[in-house]
Amino acid sequence: MSTKTYINATPTWGEWGRIYRLLAESGERKALVALREDFARAMANCEALNCITATLSDEQAGKVSQILETELAKQGF
Repeated sequence: MSTKTYINATPTWGEWGRIYRLLAESGERKALVALREDFARAMANCEALNCITATLSDEQAGKVSQILETELAKQGF
């Protein structure tokens, strides 16, 4: 039995943020309109995380912090 290997090319939210910013800066209105749902989902996820942050364990909060740093770095911050 052979197993197939797949490459996951799905961008992370940080990578999506960089793409969205580049589209906005270049005036690609049609592309931004097409990404409205993704942008709305990203912002809703931000609010959800903000609402539960105080309830996270130290380990979970540390992981959130690490992921935030990684995703911001992907956007040049």
